[in-house]
Amino acid sequence: MTKLFLFLILTFNFCFANNENPLYISSKTLPTFNQADFSKYVNENKSWLENNRVFLTKSPELELFLNSPFEKKPINQKASKGILLVHGLGDSPGYFQDLAQELVSQGFLVRTVLLTGHGSKPADLINVEFEQWENLVKHHIELLEKEVDELWLGGFSTGANLVTSYAFENEEGISGLLLFSPGFASNQSTLLPFSGIGSFFKTWLFQNDYSQNILRYESLSMNASNLYYKSLQKVEEAFDSKSFSKPVFITISQDDSVIASEDIVSFFTNKFKNPKSQLIWYGEDKNFSDNRITYLPSYIPSENIGNFSHLSVLFKKDNFFYGKNSQFKMFRNGQDKIYNSQEDELWYSAWGLLEEGKYFARLTWNPYFNKTIANMTEVINSNK
Repeated sequence: MTKLFLFLILTFNFCFANNENPLYISSKTLPTFNQADFSKYVNENKSWLENNRVFLTKSPELELFLNSPFEKKPINQKASKGILLVHGLGDSPGYFQDLAQELVSQGFLVRTVLLTGHGSKPADLINVEFEQWENLVKHHIELLEKEVDELWLGGFSTGANLVTSYAFENEEGISGLLLFSPGFASNQSTLLPFSGIGSFFKTWLFQNDYSQNILRYESLSMNASNLYYKSLQKVEEAFDSKSFSKPVFITISQDDSVIASEDIVSFFTNKFKNPKSQLIWYGEDKNFSDNRITYLPSYIPSENIGNFSHLSVLFKKDNFFYGKNSQFKMFRNGQDKIYNSQEDELWYSAWGLLEEGKYFARLTWNPYFNKTIANMTEVINSNK
């Protein structure tokens, strides 16, 4: 009760905030997801986004492209295997552009979904219920299952939670899992359970009125936090009673500021028993007992990289938006000062790294992208 009392005190002053910024005004409707045809689902969701998204740049077509669900098919062949990819909290299907291309080249029919409340404006997550996400994921898994012989599921962060909890309940129909920075354990576990009741007192955890990040929301509502917590609870319930025998590929950063990385390793060792499963740990060699773990150093001084972030694992170094040489940089990274190109040595890291003489922006690409894909491919092919 003491933690709850403190939480309510901290949130009470913000409970009746009124913001006229269109980012913080909910749409009158939310898009549907239960179309019987995937292409119809894509077209109707894109049409809804055209009418409801708050565009951040002068490139609305690019923003629509990155935030709409999509399908990619192998050229000149019928795909016998397919994968449904589910993005994380506040993120977009665009997070999977690089990964999808790699999977298509391996013969996969790749589909992504847009979780309800995403792609438009942060306020659209205020009224979403967790069951909507569960039903959406279930519907599109069942839709894809009808078209392929071999069905894989993949997810990033909260999306990894959603596909994992489904797979534990429906293992027989699933060939394997590809999970990137899965949110099985949170670094914010103390106050996270109170996010549901907290939404009655405070609408927003944080707001960023001027973000130009067209791939994700940079404002987060209390209800959105509660949705993540419910996905975490669902996975914990699955882990309490079952394990998963099919091949699994997981990536995790030691310095992930969002999730408890060593807890993820423990779940991997105890709940994902297939000997062909693999986990990539971006960080120091921790001498974990599981020989299925690959260690890749996250401190790369030759590239001005201090450590790896939550989101960096999915993106190529030359990604047009999150890549090393792209114009967009995530400078808001837990430091008090504003970056000055004349005075600061620019480095990259997870949220919150501080070192004298260096300015750490968020690392938004994976220097080991090709190695990551190679290990992932080994897991996929082990199913043969």
